[in-house]
Amino acid sequence: MMILTISTPPHFRFWATVSSHGWCMLPPFDYDDGARTLSRVQQLRDGRVVRLTLSEAPGGLAIAVEGAAPSPDEQAEIIGAVNHMLNLDRDFSDFYAHISGHPRYGWIETVGAGRMLSSPTVWEDLTKTLLTTNTTWNMTIQMCRRLITLGDPYPAGGYAFPTPERLAAMNPDDLNAQVRAGYRGAYLHELANRIASGELDVESWRDPALPSADLYKRIKGLKGFGDYAAGSMLKLLGHFDRLATDTACRAVYRDRINGGNAAADDREIAAYYAPFGRWQGLVQWMDVMEDDLRHL
Repeated sequence: MMILTISTPPHFRFWATVSSHGWCMLPPFDYDDGARTLSRVQQLRDGRVVRLTLSEAPGGLAIAVEGAAPSPDEQAEIIGAVNHMLNLDRDFSDFYAHISGHPRYGWIETVGAGRMLSSPTVWEDLTKTLLTTNTTWNMTIQMCRRLITLGDPYPAGGYAFPTPERLAAMNPDDLNAQVRAGYRGAYLHELANRIASGELDVESWRDPALPSADLYKRIKGLKGFGDYAAGSMLKLLGHFDRLATDTACRAVYRDRINGGNAAADDREIAAYYAPFGRWQGLVQWMDVMEDDLRHL
């Protein structure tokens, strides 16, 4: 086993990032709340499958890489993947300045919340987001557990996330028989085909220079991605200027902000968050996750 260490930026809190939403519960991620570790089976570009276990270390993070020692190129790839997952290259100082002194949101900077755990690839984030649409969280977990078995196995247990090429090569009916994703199965197969064929370069969507409006339009152009799914993906890509209002967001607004009174319509919710400008989508998500994050 090799241990890689990396530094982390100011305001970064490892467990607040891991706990930022449910991705830590979806394979190939696995987490241990007691030990405060995040693990993941990861397939590298050369095809090798490894298990990574992340934990806090003095001044940053430790990445334990199980198996034979990774080459220098593999080490650089692993560190790059961790940077993507934990959003280490993003500056949230303006976000904290924006909410500084707000009576509802002072807790966010205190616990170091704001960064959202994402996947090493946009492909994986798109797939998981698609599997959250029009379903329950438990069903999303089950679909992801079935999907992951289509990836390459790790000898000591677990699977890497399947590549778009792997899913594109499958018969659509066979894919859906395995994942049991309902109507989402056809959309997933089409997405895999468009990426595998080179028609879509979704990994380029991480470019911070891409305008949010343009990125939102691209995501909405994918089958199965409505306003909620597109807004959710924007947050994972580092754009927070749009809301992603769903049932949970409406319930939180009613109970936390509207005093438990009658449910507000989406226009009222949008008006409340609008003053937060380019951070409004993140503030909305912090409201949803407050109970999970505030007392870490």
